[in-house]
Amino acid sequence: MANAVSPRRRSMFSDRDFLKVLLGLTLPMVAQNLISLATQMADTVMLGAIGQDQLSASSLANQPFFIFNLLVFGLASGSCILNSQYWGKGEKEPIKIIISMVLKVAIIVAVLLSVLVLCFPEVTMRIYTTEESVIAHGVDYLHYVGWTYLLYGVATTLLCTLRSVSIVRIAVVNSVVGLVTNICLNYVLIFGKLGLPAMGIRGAALATLIARGIEFLLVVIYVFVIDKKLGLRPADLLKFDKTLFKDYLKHGLPVAFNEVLWSVGISVQTMILGRLGSAAVSASQIASVVNQFSTVIIFGVANAAAVIIGNAVGAGDMPKAIERIRWFRWLTIFLGAAAACIILLIREPVISFYNVPADTKALAYDMLTVMAAISVGIAISGIGIVGLLRGGGDPKFALFTDLFSLWAVAIPLGLLSAFVFKLPVLAVYALTKADEPVKAILLFWRMRNNDWIRDVTR
Repeated sequence: MANAVSPRRRSMFSDRDFLKVLLGLTLPMVAQNLISLATQMADTVMLGAIGQDQLSASSLANQPFFIFNLLVFGLASGSCILNSQYWGKGEKEPIKIIISMVLKVAIIVAVLLSVLVLCFPEVTMRIYTTEESVIAHGVDYLHYVGWTYLLYGVATTLLCTLRSVSIVRIAVVNSVVGLVTNICLNYVLIFGKLGLPAMGIRGAALATLIARGIEFLLVVIYVFVIDKKLGLRPADLLKFDKTLFKDYLKHGLPVAFNEVLWSVGISVQTMILGRLGSAAVSASQIASVVNQFSTVIIFGVANAAAVIIGNAVGAGDMPKAIERIRWFRWLTIFLGAAAACIILLIREPVISFYNVPADTKALAYDMLTVMAAISVGIAISGIGIVGLLRGGGDPKFALFTDLFSLWAVAIPLGLLSAFVFKLPVLAVYALTKADEPVKAILLFWRMRNNDWIRDVTR
């Protein structure tokens, strides 16, 4: 790649094919993420209506699931590095084998984590908090949610891996069904409607379990019965190839490690806030929902970038890959600034939905000011790591960037500020976000030339 010649520069708006593919991939992903966020917000609003402890308990009880979710995403995204490039070459068989291998790993991990959470719910909760009321509610929540891991793991692995070959509409349909099911069941089960008893936080967990089961059935039926583009069949899940497995370990496993260790780091940050009280946890949960809403387009574009760049590299069209990488880097600045504006515009009305104490609302408001300030950094790291480095075949530097910034900078600062210097909650929260500017600097250095772009297929 060192000798690759940059193409003549032109505007992205002059390339209709690029815009068509970008929108075709991004819009369904954005729609799916918005629907998922709507589901999450409905959960938090309804639980917040019955008490701050219940809201905090659900947030903390979901931390193991958060780690599992990103592990599944990492396993699938690791396969996307290979899948998108093989799709660019027009080869389906290696993709089917890779999906089969990734799915087996996801199932094993799902079963192990589910057993741990179901057998040791109180131990799980005590990792994150010492408040007995929050622990008790969290244990109730885990008794139901612990059964969702396998259902979610299989469905999400299939959806994420199919994304690399531009099959995205089923994810939107699946999310809509999950949203409607979850909200309706939440309302009925949490508050005791239609003659049913009010179950509180247990009702929210049961609603999640039922919704996950329906989503699982929809995805499995679509992938193995309806889809003709890839043509995956149950018999394909028995396939294994030692050479492709080695390729996955080399190029895909760093992505899985990246997501897992990053999610563990975020969970440690949640643990830090959990030790500072339920108000800190509730405020950060509210801020997280608003922040995710503001960055939903960023991560839709990031996932689209991984596919677009991977297809170009796999097809051997390096000038096109280089040109589109440059376009995506310009997009990060615009999308980061837009995210900051969205946060500042919607934070007050969104916070007003929650039935939490005034000091919790004020803390959430201030936390969102911090998020707005680092939104450009989030865009640079999100699109740079998830989209460009992974799609361009350089997952190892993506791994280094994420983990160095989080584990060597943000987490130590968070621990010191909370437990050594005893700083206010807002200061602790701000210091736990110090990894974003560090990642932006590292990515700028890595992408100073095009030497990092690699074709990782055979």
